[in-house]
Amino acid sequence: MDSKFIGIVACATLMATFCLATSLVWADDVVLFEEDFEDVALEDSIMEQVKDNKVWSGTPPDGWEITNENPKDLGMPEWRTWAIVDLQWWTLTAGDQRRSEFTGVQNDGKGVGKGAVSDPDEWDDWEGNGDPDAITRWNGHLITPVINIKGAAAKSLILTLDSSWRPEDTQSAEILVSFDGGKEERILFFESVGIDAGAHTLVTIPTLKMDEEDIKDGDQINETLEIPIDNPANAAEMVISFGVIEAQNDWWWAIDNIQLVSTAFSVEPKHKLAVRWAELKSE
Repeated sequence: MDSKFIGIVACATLMATFCLATSLVWADDVVLFEEDFEDVALEDSIMEQVKDNKVWSGTPPDGWEITNENPKDLGMPEWRTWAIVDLQWWTLTAGDQRRSEFTGVQNDGKGVGKGAVSDPDEWDDWEGNGDPDAITRWNGHLITPVINIKGAAAKSLILTLDSSWRPEDTQSAEILVSFDGGKEERILFFESVGIDAGAHTLVTIPTLKMDEEDIKDGDQINETLEIPIDNPANAAEMVISFGVIEAQNDWWWAIDNIQLVSTAFSVEPKHKLAVRWAELKSE
């Protein structure tokens, strides 16, 4: 074979390989990371009044981290920070209080099987060691492993998750991201506004240019979030952190079915955001 022709073939092969290694070849959505918590081995309950076997764990999925930012021995043991739980059992422990709107298959609840739950309400509702929320605020984060995003185009990442959030008093929630070990950036913030005038949430999602949209109590108990992420060009890795902060005897944040997607579509805010924060639209 002619050496010049061989060189042309080699060059073409190299270019094809390069294209396959970049986001330019991603004509459809590509799932880079996902977690539904179903593989977490659950343990028996500890002190909750509804006793059961294999319903709770303080150990996250492999590679994940749960931070314990509260006094070690304060409050209900199952809820001293984030926990992975059987969601139906979680509903029973708290006497429901609208939790079943997220966990009930019969009413199209999005949280099915196991999920991750932060529940400062149940944490404080235990008199075994005093009055927890009179001593400290509840803070905790659930942190993903390092996620490989090499090849994703700049500003192409979408975080999707099923979410159950109920506001009361002081509690707030946040999602943080960092790239290649850099500074954390907040991509979502839920801020509860007190119960005197009726609990509600001020929502900030910077990438959707949503600054303090006011959402009523109960409107976020069973929803899917789709949050665009301004990932920088050529970033190779990222970490996502889900946090509940400054909570007292408040309500909860439960999450399930997490996906990180590199998308070939644009994401735009919807007019009313009670069910989905955003929608994918073909360009």
